[in-house]
Amino acid sequence: MPKDNTSYLTPTYGRVLFNEDIPKNKLPDNSHDPRAVYRFIRDELQLDGNPTLNMASFVTTVMDDEANRLISENLGKNYIDTEVYGRTAEIEKRCVKTLLDLYHAPAPMLDAEELAKDDHQPSSWGTLTVGSSEALMLCALSHKRRWMDSRKAQGLNTERPCIVLGSDVHITWVKFAEYFDVNIIWVPITKENNYAISAIQVEDVINNPTISINTPNDTAVSNKQIICVVAVMGTSYTGQNDPVSDINDVLVKFKNSTTEPLDIPLHVDAASGGFIEPFRQHGDGQKAELKWDFSLEQVKTINVSGHKFGLVYPGIGWALWRDIEDIPKALFVTTNVLGFDESTYSLNFSRGSAMVLGQYYNFLRLGKNGYRSVIQNLMGIAQHLSAGLNRLRVTVIEDGNDEALLSDYKVLEIVNDGAYFPACAAKLSLGQQSDGLSDNDYLYNEHDVVAKLKQNNWIVPAFSMPLDATSPIGPQDPNAPTVNMMRMVVKESFSWDMAEQLIKNVAQAIGSLEVQTRALRYPDKKFSVQVRLDESTTSSAGCDESQRRFTLLTQANEGVLFQQHQKVSVADSSSLKLDIDLDIHA
Repeated sequence: MPKDNTSYLTPTYGRVLFNEDIPKNKLPDNSHDPRAVYRFIRDELQLDGNPTLNMASFVTTVMDDEANRLISENLGKNYIDTEVYGRTAEIEKRCVKTLLDLYHAPAPMLDAEELAKDDHQPSSWGTLTVGSSEALMLCALSHKRRWMDSRKAQGLNTERPCIVLGSDVHITWVKFAEYFDVNIIWVPITKENNYAISAIQVEDVINNPTISINTPNDTAVSNKQIICVVAVMGTSYTGQNDPVSDINDVLVKFKNSTTEPLDIPLHVDAASGGFIEPFRQHGDGQKAELKWDFSLEQVKTINVSGHKFGLVYPGIGWALWRDIEDIPKALFVTTNVLGFDESTYSLNFSRGSAMVLGQYYNFLRLGKNGYRSVIQNLMGIAQHLSAGLNRLRVTVIEDGNDEALLSDYKVLEIVNDGAYFPACAAKLSLGQQSDGLSDNDYLYNEHDVVAKLKQNNWIVPAFSMPLDATSPIGPQDPNAPTVNMMRMVVKESFSWDMAEQLIKNVAQAIGSLEVQTRALRYPDKKFSVQVRLDESTTSSAGCDESQRRFTLLTQANEGVLFQQHQKVSVADSSSLKLDIDLDIHA
């Protein structure tokens, strides 16, 4: 019977290390030399993208050598076996207590022994998770069960619990709602709110005694069925912050109503922003400090990711509660399967210990000043990148036409300039088509720009954000309003020089697209395109380093980053062949 070549990996090395075909999707019959297996897998991974150039991900990609050694030495420890690995469990508690203190929990976290003596003592609480996704599910589940217990105590039904989400939330919230039978009340993001939700929108939702939710039956629910409202610090789309303090004020107002009080808790999804705001520079020309954590009355739970700006490899997250009483006791499960009584609240059982140690290493290694230094540097680079993209100007001239089609046209609209979060979010400036094209007949879009950037090995995401009250995932109504966006997250592995190279590559991508798309649309015409940095634009990146670099960039080649002239038009309509003078200033 002939061999199916698609089911095998053909050896590529001219050595005896691999002398047989290797099955792709089932165990091989024979063992192999570990050196050969290592090399085989390592070489296949060369086809992966470069993590350093991955601007899409928020995830940490580099740690100290000492942290790497600590992690490597403890990869075999199962965190759940706390009787055996007691010091690891103690270190996890220290990390939780550190975060509760950082986020202004009103009471410290008491140990189990202290709570056993008097379980009515005020105590905050928290736990390690495999990531922020598990953390937010644990927090939200506690809100659902607490709501159900309260309804049962009042003799009311527990049908159709609801959660209020902005359409800027992470997709894990949709998973939570689907997995745990919770309906979603969607709050649309708007351009007026800089693509975040507003406290007024949340107030309008809760003010409505009957709220329509997007279900096949267009079900209506009561505001008394809301288990919690979710606000985000550092949204997945753009890195923006929802107005947590203002939303808290709205919920406090409903709680203190003298007519029909509603005590609705506020959950803060700080997966990305939880390690930014505490260490971001405030004042001195920077944005004022935001109130968002347990210092606000209605903030009952927070999830935060350690493997984003906690600066630890994936995966590690933290679920935090203002008060342990907000977790129904039934959610704590006790088992003695490991030979001792162990009470936990988690979705997972076994999990690694190594990243807990990585988090603790960072806490000791960096301290507040160290985190502050890292975050401020990232913010400075993000602001420099945003300012550079904001300065890009394109000029398009049709040969034989004295008037420019585009004259120093502002290429990008900056949605997030790095003022609150180390990321740049940008969209193409609509309405640039001076030749009669509408926005729906656009020459190119954000997806085309990032495709060009990929040719320079950059991994930059482009996506469509929903602007109505619908889920951000799944099949989208083609007639529903959306906005295209590009997002570039600045992490520790991203430098000032890399930011400038990315600015240049974006300029080259824009210039190249202007030439190519116009040549395709107008094959009988010829165009000259120039993209440059605008010297007159005031930079929002106020640091001296950014200003110095922009001065050097604009002095070199008079700020021109791309210049291209099409000399010969298309010979015939069946094929496109361009003879181009190319002058790209790198």
